[in-house]
Amino acid sequence: MTLKKFTVTTARGMLPVLQQELTHLGIEKIKPTSGSIGFIGSLTQAYQVCLWSRVAIRVLMPIAHFAAKDTDALYDGVKAIPWEDHILDENSTIAVDFHHFRSKIKHSQFGAQRVKDAIVDRFIEQIGQRPSVELREPDVRINVYLAHNQAKISIDLSGDSLHKRGYRLSPTTAPLKEHIAALMLYQAKWPQLARRGSGFLDPMCGSATFVIEAALMAADIAPGLSRDYFGFLYWKQHDKQAWQTIKADAIRRRQAGLSRLPTIRGCDKDASAIKAAADNIAEIGLSEYIELEQIDFTSNPVSHLPERGVILTNPPYGQRIGAQQDLPQLYYQLGELVQTSLPSWQLGLITDNEALLKQIKLPVQQQYAIDNGPIPCQVIHYAAQRGGHWQTRAKDITTLQAATPQQDNIKPLSAAGEMFANRLKKNE
Repeated sequence: MTLKKFTVTTARGMLPVLQQELTHLGIEKIKPTSGSIGFIGSLTQAYQVCLWSRVAIRVLMPIAHFAAKDTDALYDGVKAIPWEDHILDENSTIAVDFHHFRSKIKHSQFGAQRVKDAIVDRFIEQIGQRPSVELREPDVRINVYLAHNQAKISIDLSGDSLHKRGYRLSPTTAPLKEHIAALMLYQAKWPQLARRGSGFLDPMCGSATFVIEAALMAADIAPGLSRDYFGFLYWKQHDKQAWQTIKADAIRRRQAGLSRLPTIRGCDKDASAIKAAADNIAEIGLSEYIELEQIDFTSNPVSHLPERGVILTNPPYGQRIGAQQDLPQLYYQLGELVQTSLPSWQLGLITDNEALLKQIKLPVQQQYAIDNGPIPCQVIHYAAQRGGHWQTRAKDITTLQAATPQQDNIKPLSAAGEMFANRLKKNE
């Protein structure tokens, strides 16, 4: 088994959880750095990260490192790389992502163009023809990071940001990024609580990011299983057999996990939000497993839920949506929902306005900073009011995947489930 170096990037505040995910995947030689984690492992393990990580953004495979004090040095260094070992043929497409930090080359577009020129010129010399440039879903995406005049060239195995799961057909205003939802679910100890029969509720579900991510996590479904595109699928060194084996195992685990899903519900007062949520849930094949209800939780009771559970939500805040004067009452009523109707449920939310949090009269369990797109935010988790024995101690290590049930516990797929499973197999 050939071992290679890989770099996995993620967002601010997510490195500890990402490291736990990599460890859970059996990756041992891990080295955290600023904003990313490096590891030495097999190509199969890199594929597993692309398929299974819920908080990773990109998986990069470095192929060259050299000094680049100017554009000529950058061009020469890139041209020296044997691109014919990575790009299949002249019909292949490429794209270049160029990032710089404290280097003499300060223009990303110009730097990317010089890299493309070097790759094309090398290919023409070696093959006689050139690949084409395609910015959207190229066959091979090249990542260039130039820091202190040192260039690091990598193949982007993810191809596109891994937070894009492939189910967001209908976004709503200011949707929450999927990897942020996954982080909050991990921090709320949702995998353990789901196995104990706890329920999940998002009372302002929007396009259903939280409820979908909660279902994926509780059912042990790989977050990348519905993606049609990865950066390695048309890479010349792609191990198709390894990928098919990994994906087949993920499909089997999905079927097993769906047989034990707890109650997962999304509510929203807006009909268009519920429509968007339903579209996204159907796209990922979970319509029969997630409950949707068009209600305003501030004026209608939320009923028929388990005794214990987790509430996570992305309520309006000033920079997002909603009139500023209406928000204090909304946050107050969110706290009231837990205090009066669901006292054994935990509450977590994300906001950029800490002043609004004063309206929620619940004990804070943990609080941390995160960026929701360009907006710096705070995530707050509140302790349940009753049933403390259901709460997990903060020092407990999150179990990142539920144990796979025995094969004889797997229920037959419904007609909709069969259709979705067939679509997954076609994408292999």
